[in-house]
Amino acid sequence: MMPEPQSFTSGQRAYLSSLAAVDSIDASSRIRYADWFRVECMRRYREGEKPAALFREAGLDPKIVGYKRIERAFARWKQSPDLSAPQGKAFDPRDQLIAAQALRIQELEEEVRTLKQE
Repeated sequence: MMPEPQSFTSGQRAYLSSLAAVDSIDASSRIRYADWFRVECMRRYREGEKPAALFREAGLDPKIVGYKRIERAFARWKQSPDLSAPQGKAFDPRDQLIAAQALRIQELEEEVRTLKQE
């Protein structure tokens, strides 16, 4: 039996829901990630990047979402035929550009939030 997922405070839920990489968070605190984020994570993971760093870059701080949740997400994604092998489903290069731009926008939005708090 799997342990219950970490519960989030209402503030954490609001923050996580605001991220481009997150499609939704259900009542049991399960996070549904955006398809583009999963694809981009697996592409970059195959190139040698660390899962926690990819989540952190998208605003999903491992201290909030938990390292175990990240580990399990990657384990599921590795099993997905659409995500596991580079020769799988062909992705339009424009999708990668959009994903990279979305991550950069997220970084800039986080920087603006930080500056406003100062």
